[in-house]
Amino acid sequence: MDRMRHLPLYSLLALCAFVSCERRNSAARAPEPSPSPTSSVPVESIVAPSTQPSQATNDFAEVAQSIRPAVIIVSVFDETGHLSANGHGFFVSGDGKFIADRSVLAGGVNAVAKAADGAIYNVSGALAQTPTQNLVLLKADTTRASPFLAPSATALPDIGGTVAVVLSPLERANSVVLEEKISGRFSDEAGEWFDVTPALPKTSAGAPVIDHRGKVIGIVSFRAGNNSCAIRPAATAGNLLAQVSSNTIATWQTLTGSSQLTTPTASPTTTRSPTPAKIPLRGSKLIYAPVPRYPAEARRGTAPGRGSFRVLFDANGHAAAVQTLRSTGDPVLDQAAVSALHDWRSEPGREWSLVVPITFKP
Repeated sequence: MDRMRHLPLYSLLALCAFVSCERRNSAARAPEPSPSPTSSVPVESIVAPSTQPSQATNDFAEVAQSIRPAVIIVSVFDETGHLSANGHGFFVSGDGKFIADRSVLAGGVNAVAKAADGAIYNVSGALAQTPTQNLVLLKADTTRASPFLAPSATALPDIGGTVAVVLSPLERANSVVLEEKISGRFSDEAGEWFDVTPALPKTSAGAPVIDHRGKVIGIVSFRAGNNSCAIRPAATAGNLLAQVSSNTIATWQTLTGSSQLTTPTASPTTTRSPTPAKIPLRGSKLIYAPVPRYPAEARRGTAPGRGSFRVLFDANGHAAAVQTLRSTGDPVLDQAAVSALHDWRSEPGREWSLVVPITFKP
């Protein structure tokens, strides 16, 4: 106040004028309305489209954690030992039974199932199939109890509902969880099938489909007619399991139109497929795996010859060395296994090794 008492009169007038103008400006801005919850464009309607999909994706990613250990990659080899196709599948029993897409197996004579933990198991063959739905039940030679999924009878959502396809964590080309919207519901000679948006990649065929609670409610199936993937109800898996009895034998006999596969006739010149047990480096992949042949000069005993061998691959994917970890008991069989394993090839990359149990059956 003492300072203002000494200000000149014209300074006091200028200060009063500034305060008066500021008050008038504030009064002029005061009537401007702020957005209210009852306005025609509420704030919530603007935020929801950008946040809701993210929330749904997070929910699916969380529930998929318990599904993923049972999801596998199926690598199929033709009669020359070359990799012919990769697809998905999932275990439906602890003893190695799993569901896969039938089209992936076309022309195959051998396959391996790659589990989420990096273990790889030989596929001994098919147990049952539904050709019209393009699905098949196969048997993997698991060495321990495998995590598996119990397909649910819960119906798929109506058009506009969302589901998620759970892929193997070994799948490097896609996201592990694909969120999909049901865009159409149809029926054919095999029953109901559902179309989704966005379109599913062919490599997802055989993968499980879950709802927001983590229930397996569908299976991805490839539709050759229009070269696209659709979703079949998960009840198909139950139908396949019901076809299998205690004496059903898995076989690689050519898949035909019959719903039940027959037991093959044993051949003295062939052997069961090699059984890779575990790959230490998940990024490695076999691209050529010819099956060892039963040599004519080997002793024809009643007991099968079982051995274990380690294949060392160099950075170029060639089998640089093969070590006999456990002999079959017959030097001729050991040599046949070593010779065949020397021809195996993997994707180029880093050096790695693979332990391969092999069983020769006379």
